Amino acid sequence: MQTTAPTQVVWFKRDLRVTDHEPLVEAAKRGPVLGLYVYEPELLDSPEWDASHSVFIDECLAELEDNLQRLGGRLIYAVGRMPDILEELHRSIAFKALWSHEETGNHVTFMRDLRVKDWCASKGVVWTEHYQTGVTRRLRQRDGWAKRW
Repeated sequence: MQTTAPTQVVWFKRDLRVTDHEPLVEAAKRGPVLGLYVYEPELLDSPEWDASHSVFIDECLAELEDNLQRLGGRLIYAVGRMPDILEELHRSIAFKALWSHEETGNHVTFMRDLRVKDWCASKGVVWTEHYQTGVTRRLRQRDGWAKRW
């Protein structure tokens, strides 16, 4: 009896590339990869957002989609609020692993990530966030920060 490895969902946030992408590499070691990009109304409607950001992201996503296909993966797009999108996706493929970079963003992205963390815990989905900067979230104090970095 042959079993297939479970689908690994890689959530692309600002890191729209396949090279130097640790979450993508680690996910691919464990099974087929489904890339996910979500256009989030909370971000699109924020004062920090500009139409030029959308143009740039769309161009990057087209390249990312091509690159993922060449590597045997695929990319899906969704519009909505996290974790509602994850819930909808989970109903269709019942994934058990979510991979991403830990984003250094703003309050909106931080609160969104807390909601995603809670959703993952409630569904038994293991969310692995990889660091990509020297920023450490959730510090109670900044003493010793430089040594950790």
